[in-house]
Order: sequence, then structure tokens, then C-alpha cells
Amino acid sequence: MAKSKDEKERETQIKEEKKRVLRVMEEVSKYLQNETKTSEGKTKEKTVNYFSGAAVVDVLLNSKWAEENDDLYVQTRDEAVEFCTGLLAQEYFIALREKKKKGTDIDSTDSKEKERKKKKKNLKFEIVNDAEAFYDLPSQYYMWKYSPMGKWAWIIGGAVLLGVIAMALVPVWPSEAQIAFQYLTTGSGLFLGFLIALLVVRAILFVLVWGGSKGVYHFWLLPNINDDRLGVIETLKPLYSLNNYYEEKEKKERRRRRRELRELGQVSESDVPSGVEDKKNI
Repeated sequence: MAKSKDEKERETQIKEEKKRVLRVMEEVSKYLQNETKTSEGKTKEKTVNYFSGAAVVDVLLNSKWAEENDDLYVQTRDEAVEFCTGLLAQEYFIALREKKKKGTDIDSTDSKEKERKKKKKNLKFEIVNDAEAFYDLPSQYYMWKYSPMGKWAWIIGGAVLLGVIAMALVPVWPSEAQIAFQYLTTGSGLFLGFLIALLVVRAILFVLVWGGSKGVYHFWLLPNINDDRLGVIETLKPLYSLNNYYEEKEKKERRRRRRELRELGQVSESDVPSGVEDKKNI
């Protein structure tokens, strides 16, 4: 049976409304992702940036959508929660459940101090894939799944594209530019070869010291060379490190136990001596 003209118009209107809603959700989600403050935490698979349900509601209520407009008009927290529930259903963000350590339910009179210490450390989470309700709570956490393409992504993508085009046109470059490009590529190749050779030498020295000491000592040439959190100069310091594996392991175990006791409130920070690194560096 053929559809009537009214039915076709109704279906068209429904499709257009769905497109409009998705467009608004994408726009609002992009804004919330840019404006909502996040903290760094960890899941089993990776490091994530998380935010609380109360924080994202506050941002939405202070946005342009809290003022009357045609696309979205959010006046109350209940309306903001309803909209965020729709974002959760569309998987713009994902719910997280904080992992609780054993013994964290011990009563403590200094609750503010415990909360301050808790904020300083990275929280660990489990991903909740089947969450249906959005909670406007400072203790309910979420992480963004929707990642809008920012301006830097467009800039970097355009630069890569221009670079590929320029490489393809090398044969028609002026002779001076071709010579400069040849020097540049040769120098880059030599530098890359030096880094690879350095990593091979580090591994060989480590194996020789480790095998000669029967696993007791660990020797690393330029131990910070692979630490991407440091600057260029810092990665070259110290020149080498020589550690006693079993002493280091015992000290790490002692520090772990002291940290657990501090978290459980069984000892104060003043009663716990700080660990001392036993490394021979120059």
C-alpha cells in the first residue's frame, strides 16, 4: 500500500527533527568537553580524564543554552540532568565506578584531611557500560567518549598534506633547495641511526652487568633517555645509574606498606620516614 502524502511529510519531519537533535547534542557536547574541568585517573586499560556529574551540570547551566533560544533551553538542574541523560544514552560520555581499596571504610575523625589526600592521588575506576541514569553528584564520575576534531587536528592534518605534496614535487624544486633537502634528510638519518645505536649499547651494557652480577645489579646508561615527561637536558642526567635490585625491591615494598598504613589512618605522616633512593649517579 502506497504511503499518503501526509505520512511522507510526517516521516520527513521526524527525520529532520532527529538530525536537529543530534546536531544540538554534538554542539553542546563539544562545548561541555572544552569547558568542564577534568582530572586524571586510571582504568584497567589506560589513563583517562574524568569529570563529575555535578560539574558538567554546572557548566551547562552557565552556558548560552541556559538562556532562551530555539535549539535548547535549560532552566533547571532537572532539565540539565535530563539532557545529560540523553548524552549518556548516545554514548557521548561513559559512566565510571571508583574502585575502593580494602579497609577504606575505617572511621576517621579527620575526614577533611582524608578528603584532601584523596584529591591529590589519581583515582582508579571501572568502566560502567550499561549505565542508563545520569546522576548530578560530585562523587559520580564520567569520562568523555566523544572527541570532536579540534582546530589543531585540522592544522596538523593540513600540514601533513602539504608536506606530502611538497615531497612529491622535489624533482621540480630549484637545485639549491634540492641540495638543502638532501643535507637535511642525511642529517636526520644519521641522528636517528645514532639514537638506535645508543639504545642497542644501553641494552648490551645492561645485559653484561646483569649477567655478571647474576641479576643483583642493574646498570643503565642515560637512565632517563626514554622519559618523555622530561626536557632534553634533563633526559641526559644522570650519565648512568647502578642499582642493587634486591635492596631497591625491599625499599619499594617498605614504602608501599607505609603508604597503605597512612591511608588507613594507622600511623601519622610524621611517624613515617621518607624513603631514600639508593642510586649511584653522576
